[in-house]
Amino acid sequence: MKGKATFIYILLAMFTLPSMAQTIEAMVVGELEPGLGNTSSLIYWNDCLWTSNDHGTLTLHCIDTLSGRTQQQLGCDTTFNDMEEVAQDADFFYFGDFGNNHARLRDDLRILRLSKADLLQGVCRFDTIAFTYAGYDPDGAGADGVPTTDFDCEAMVSMGDSLLLFTKQWTTQQTTCFALPKEPGAYTAQPHANIDVEGLVTGACLTAVGSPEGTRQVLALCGYSLFIKPFVYLIYGFDGMDLSHGQHLKLLLKNPIGTQTEAIATADGMHYWLTNEAFERMGISRPAQLLSLDLTAQLIGYLHPDSTHTYDIAPVDGATEGIVVHPNPTDGTLSVDLPNVERIELVDTTGRLLLHSESSSTLDLGDLNSGTYLLRITTREGKTVSCKVVKH
Repeated sequence: MKGKATFIYILLAMFTLPSMAQTIEAMVVGELEPGLGNTSSLIYWNDCLWTSNDHGTLTLHCIDTLSGRTQQQLGCDTTFNDMEEVAQDADFFYFGDFGNNHARLRDDLRILRLSKADLLQGVCRFDTIAFTYAGYDPDGAGADGVPTTDFDCEAMVSMGDSLLLFTKQWTTQQTTCFALPKEPGAYTAQPHANIDVEGLVTGACLTAVGSPEGTRQVLALCGYSLFIKPFVYLIYGFDGMDLSHGQHLKLLLKNPIGTQTEAIATADGMHYWLTNEAFERMGISRPAQLLSLDLTAQLIGYLHPDSTHTYDIAPVDGATEGIVVHPNPTDGTLSVDLPNVERIELVDTTGRLLLHSESSSTLDLGDLNSGTYLLRITTREGKTVSCKVVKH
């Protein structure tokens, strides 16, 4: 969305009533390297976040969850028209080359399947899943200037033996979930649900957590509004591909206009990362960034209904459950003021334990990278509370 189209959409947005939704802020983890200015995909694999640009030769960047810096690269001599999403299952990656489908309706929509085992050996052998949409006419007139199509797409997840695609509908501000098989071949993607997200969907991830009551799934969509305000849309408690039912929760991110979120990933279904593209339009300048979003408060009751933990967020230099954590943010030492503290633990956004103390009410964060962490505090009565802390 560029130039004239951007201006028109911002004007339209001025007359759009805001959705009734919760608001929450995504924390900035760090800026991405200049080569990732067009980040459009994000996935968590092998204890790392992986992203890439949406066009040109495929290079996957492993980025640090606590800084956004690139730690490793894996490349394939394969080029894409507009690769907007990556999905995965136990054995394969699925690269969605189905974006930029508005000014000229594409007749080459495809998903490329790549074996994870092959990629780790430096081998890039792609299988092709070619497709069209039910009701799609690539010979129809494309949009001129302002996009109007309902068949643009930037979001995909793997579910069972299917791939689910979520369209970016420029006029209706809704999304339709289309399904197609994961095996190589040529198919017509079939619609399964229409969801009124009130925005442009740009990324998706799916979490499945086993429990005695069965598998609990959370589908998280990300995107932005007509005036480039980001959001996350959660769907959970659904059955199979019936996404129209279950619980729907829209979260409006407090991050500033121009935070053009493009991708979302998670390791546990409660702690999420997002990336946003570099944005340079209408006098607004935003770098490409890695963001983190803690949705424990929204989802722990669903994903882990037997949990006795409470997850409260402490304000800066404020108190939670009578506990004062200071200074927050900190440059090094972090102190907890409460007489009956049994244990304090510091974990990263994946839940990995970094520091702990049972004999002191302080932790030294001096050797850790700048970023956002979770402090877990266990009292002698056995109660656990948690709060975010920020390391400068």
